[in-house]
Amino acid sequence: MRIKRIHRITLAVRDVEAARATFERLFGAAALGGLTQVPAFGIGAIDLQLGDDTLQVASPLGADNPVMRFLERKGEGFYNIALEVDDLDAAVAELAALGVRVSEPSETEPGVRSAFVTMAATHGLSVQLVELAGAELDPEAEPPITEPSEPPHEPVAAGAPSDEQRPPLDLTPDEWSDVD
Repeated sequence: MRIKRIHRITLAVRDVEAARATFERLFGAAALGGLTQVPAFGIGAIDLQLGDDTLQVASPLGADNPVMRFLERKGEGFYNIALEVDDLDAAVAELAALGVRVSEPSETEPGVRSAFVTMAATHGLSVQLVELAGAELDPEAEPPITEPSEPPHEPVAAGAPSDEQRPPLDLTPDEWSDVD
């Protein structure tokens, strides 16, 4: 698999606007649009430009999602690293061939497909593999509030059931999230 770049690093926060203001004031970060809701993950987020890289500050939209559980256990802090790949399906297949559990790829935002690697395989680090459809998204454009086309799915496995038979991926505290 070829990793193109770090797509973004996500910081779990209680208040996205307060975090945006802090990073703007302390480090000159520039917001890449406004608040984007990502219902597939139950978060509201703002992407911040820091040099050539993107820091996402994200807070939970509700009480029962992985970011809220992370905040309750650990408080605010580093949550996830997203790595951009050329071919998400090939990357997932390569990892599955190595015996690593990876969630099935799903479109989490328009033009963005992603899958999560089990944290047991990455020394406890939450790694999200990301594939962008077409050209790089315009950083000047206002990000849309998105609705998921369908929720993430159970991990891919040889001979896995079809999409219609597969239940949604449960991102409760287990191998997909940060567990003490």
